[in-house]
Amino acid sequence: MFVVTGSALAVELGASVREALDLAEIVPFDVHAVEGHDLRVELYEPVAGRVVAYFRGRLHCYQGFDPHQVVFPVRLAGLLGASTAVLTNAAGSVDPQLRPGKLVALADHINLSGLNPLLGELPPSWGPRFPSLNDAYDARLRGLARSCAKSRDLDLGEGTYAWLLGPSYETPAEIEMVRRAGAQLVGMSTVPEVIAARHLGMRCFALSLVTNLAAGLDDVAPDHQEVVEQGARAKDRIAGLLSDLLQSPDLIPAEART
Repeated sequence: MFVVTGSALAVELGASVREALDLAEIVPFDVHAVEGHDLRVELYEPVAGRVVAYFRGRLHCYQGFDPHQVVFPVRLAGLLGASTAVLTNAAGSVDPQLRPGKLVALADHINLSGLNPLLGELPPSWGPRFPSLNDAYDARLRGLARSCAKSRDLDLGEGTYAWLLGPSYETPAEIEMVRRAGAQLVGMSTVPEVIAARHLGMRCFALSLVTNLAAGLDDVAPDHQEVVEQGARAKDRIAGLLSDLLQSPDLIPAEART
């Protein structure tokens, strides 16, 4: 089991940590963090019989990392046997009905970055050269998350996420393009990790926290501090939902358990 939490969304998963170390200790290149990202790795005692590798914080292409570096933790977890990836991110809302504080399960994505972690020649054992992304975000995991959310009286939405490179926030014209393309959310992460995870055969669930209305939908300009503050407000809800999800006996099908 592989978990990664994004901007200011690092939460406690309700299990005992077996070992913790800095991400810099396990990657073969220099790393640096964004505000709100710890860049820590925690290996938990088995949760519902499953070992959980929890990456607090992530790397981004806008920091200067190439896509292969960004997805290094995902590939490491997958090659070590993880069959399921659970990811979170902070996102801007392209839909005025999705207000700050809303939790949204991703059902699909649109890659507008021009980048892909499958570029180049990769080991054939990792996965097919031209993998399908029809089921990038596992429908069964989304259903399980909805059940967990309902049991906690949480309102969990569903939507499509557009990945733009950043680090500048999008212009109103870009947001209008994203809206017309069919996305409800926009952000600067997650998509490369999901592509790499699916290439390795991992099932993926991704949860977005809406932290702001995107450019053109609000008189207030997007600001990273707003992202951090919304993340702090939502921590308890996200921690509870992720904890329930990770402890569910239905999280991993019997045929996929190792």
